[in-house]
Order: sequence, then C-alpha cells, then structure tokens
Amino acid sequence: MRFRTATAAVLTACAMAGSGLVLSAPSASASAHTAARPTCPYPYVCFYNGDTMTGKFKDTGYWQTLGASRSAKGAVNTRHDDMAYVRFSNAPTICMKPGEGWAFNGAHPTQVYISTSSTC
Repeated sequence: MRFRTATAAVLTACAMAGSGLVLSAPSASASAHTAARPTCPYPYVCFYNGDTMTGKFKDTGYWQTLGASRSAKGAVNTRHDDMAYVRFSNAPTICMKPGEGWAFNGAHPTQVYISTSSTC
C-alpha cells in the first residue's frame, strides 16, 4: 500500500506473500505517540526505530551498509521515481516503491540499494 509523504509517521500495512516477512502498521491509537517522529526529507530513504530516525540514505547505484540502522523497525522511501531495495539478515530482500513505508516486524535490515528504476 502507498501513503503520502506528509503521513510518513504512520507506516503502511504490507505483507510479502510467501516470504515469511510480515509487515504491519501501528494502530490508529498510536498516532499521538508517532507524532514526534522526525519527518523523512525528500529525496531520502529513512530508517526508524520507534520515534528515532536511525539513518537516511540518498545515493543511488550501489548497496549501502546500514550501520546504526541495522536495528531499525521500519523505513520510508520519500523519493518520487526511485525504488529502494532493503536486504535483511533473516528475510528476503524487499522493494520499496516511491512514497512507500514498511514496518519490519522482527526482520533485521542490513543494506539498502536505491535504484533509479521506476519499477521493482
């Protein structure tokens, strides 16, 4: 599912069929709690752990190691036309479309690749 950048504080409920990676969004009652989350600026892919931004990435064309974002619980892709691929140590790689956010639910991200392709 997609959402607008203005509502990036609420991660989209998503699931990858057959991958074992289950993704979800906070409940509507959590919106007051997530209001303090810093907004991910364009043109970044940002990783979050609760209300803390653990990293933001914008370079394209190569796999970037996450460092502090390896503990991230979710991510947001604010780019308009570019896909972001996220690798995990314990789950399949996902492709985040422009304007999309994911909650990782126990999956451990290790790398991000931002592609200039407009399709996964």
